[in-house]
Amino acid sequence: MINLSVIVPVYNGEKYIENCLNCLLNQTLKEIEIIIIDDGSIDNTAKIIQEEYINKCEDKIVFIQNDSNLGQGKSRNIGINIAKGEFLTFIDADDTINEQMLEKMYETAKSENADLVLCDYYEIINGEKRYKKAIPNKTNNMKKDYIVSVAGPCNKIIRTNIMKTNKLYFLESGIYEDISVIPLIALYANKIVYLEEPFYNYYIRSGSTMRQEKFNDKLLSIYDAISTLEKGFKQSEMIENYKSELEYIYIEHLLYAGTGRFIEHKEGINEVSKIVKIIKEKYPNWRKNIYYKRKGFLFKLNCNIFYTNNKQLIIAFQKIKTLLKGAKNGTNEI
Repeated sequence: MINLSVIVPVYNGEKYIENCLNCLLNQTLKEIEIIIIDDGSIDNTAKIIQEEYINKCEDKIVFIQNDSNLGQGKSRNIGINIAKGEFLTFIDADDTINEQMLEKMYETAKSENADLVLCDYYEIINGEKRYKKAIPNKTNNMKKDYIVSVAGPCNKIIRTNIMKTNKLYFLESGIYEDISVIPLIALYANKIVYLEEPFYNYYIRSGSTMRQEKFNDKLLSIYDAISTLEKGFKQSEMIENYKSELEYIYIEHLLYAGTGRFIEHKEGINEVSKIVKIIKEKYPNWRKNIYYKRKGFLFKLNCNIFYTNNKQLIIAFQKIKTLLKGAKNGTNEI
């Protein structure tokens, strides 16, 4: 019996795929399968996987090669469909995990009869490690805590039939595919357990879609992702139980993070008006949201300034943030 399926999408990952696969092959949980989906790589990724890993440990690895670059969402969905493990998890090909992560999380799931287990993680930028809480503000309602927590899939193990039976698949167009589905798992999970241990190493690298100097049209997929998530809540017929959580997701991912990303590019400035219109129509009383009220001063200031939709005020605010960031990082931007 396969305890756990590890789904690893990779695109042009020749520089880091070995670190990722080595940490998976060294896991203390042995009854696992590693599903690698090479998403149309044009470098030596496939050659490295074939020669260094499949030829040596074929019994543990399932290797799929997409003919073209279909995107991370599509690749993850391919992995979900063929997964044979009782549980499944995702790892990005440029990340690594603690060698005991899968065993500890699987054993917790079994002993607690949980459908979902998540853990803390390290965020690593230029070699500097920062401890990150998967659920920053824990209360006595784990499902609600989970829904408004970090929407990434990689620090979690999920009962496989939860995703397959309820057709919980990632959005296959654009980016933000995580937001479209990860919060929905809570609606179908019998029990969620949170391990406050940093088992996952999340590397933030320059040049990613979210961190490019030039405007990327894929940023516009935030609208499809958040709309897909809302449809998922409605289809579950549990939306009334989680109205505040869904409202907060709109606040955080559109009014806060979405506007911040768009305003960095002249091509995205008009998107601020679109976001403000969406918030005004759907959540005119967003400032009363319980999760928003718990946020710090700068988060609230950011949201309120963008909500004014005053371009001069917004630009001035962005310049001040850049100066403060430069001062914090010890640069000469001031």
